[in-house]
Amino acid sequence: MLDLSFWPETLERWHGEGFPRGADPVDYFGLDRVACINDLFDPSFGLPERVLEETEEYRITVDRYGKTVKTPLNSYNPPVMLEPAFRTPEEWARLKPALTPGTDKFNNPAAEADYAAARAAGLCTIITPAEPMWFVIHLTLGFEDGLMALACEPDMVADMIATYSDYLLGMLELTLQRGYEFDALWFWSDLCYRNGMLFSPDDARRLVLPHWKRFGQFAHDHGMRFMFHCDGDVSRLIPLLIEAGCDAIHPLEARAGNDVREYKRLYGRDICFLGNIDADVIATNDRDRIEREVAEKIPVAARDSGYIYHIDHSVPPTVSFDSYRYLLDRVRYYAAKLTGA
Repeated sequence: MLDLSFWPETLERWHGEGFPRGADPVDYFGLDRVACINDLFDPSFGLPERVLEETEEYRITVDRYGKTVKTPLNSYNPPVMLEPAFRTPEEWARLKPALTPGTDKFNNPAAEADYAAARAAGLCTIITPAEPMWFVIHLTLGFEDGLMALACEPDMVADMIATYSDYLLGMLELTLQRGYEFDALWFWSDLCYRNGMLFSPDDARRLVLPHWKRFGQFAHDHGMRFMFHCDGDVSRLIPLLIEAGCDAIHPLEARAGNDVREYKRLYGRDICFLGNIDADVIATNDRDRIEREVAEKIPVAARDSGYIYHIDHSVPPTVSFDSYRYLLDRVRYYAAKLTGA
């Protein structure tokens, strides 16, 4: 049973409803703990970061990929890209040599400390490199320029994906050579929205599926699971991930039309599902609705294994402390009925 993210506003609300200050929700609620190690090696071009403007409300920076980003300082809202890292094949060609594997890319002491602490604690330890298509449509070009490039500069996009895949696989090899050990390789990459994939499955099959297969093979060759996070409607993505050798998909957003019961019927022997417990339902704080959400999904999703509990995104501040406790109680109740525990 996992919930990987609780909004700060959620915990602040819960403090007023009986959740002890200073408590860790994972420990308090008896959830399983995993350690996701981010940026163990530099995933970027390593460009110098610059602050262009800063106010009490926001900060505008040029990041290490070269894109211009506006970050709110007083809210949980995500940063907004103002300018892509580049737009032309010529600009990409100038930046491309920076993506050469090397030991100098291990330059994140904080990530190394997180890794050491996780292994010392005996946790399931997961490496989370940037996924190659996400490198295109989020980390460098952004959604608008990235998807336009997919249509107008397909050769550049194909080269970006191939180059970045080669870089990641080279760095992952160096990571293992340096003695790091991981239980899973997990891509976090929002390639879908509420109506489906951001680009066609045919484009995915042509441009990125061959590289996903390389990562799946690498993970399995080294005793790791291969996992994928993707928001939105993943109905057309799941078959591609199964073909790539992906072992699990998360979080199956219910509001985007995902239904773990249907996916279990179609793909239950091929991939593990994490999530799909509708946060919008839990946020009604209506015990009858919470009961139905869990009673209708958990017995189907968890039958014959292949399911891990997770709310269908991070836990929002609209969910009360009492409702969250009730949710986990009901999950455990129906899980126990399946196992006879």
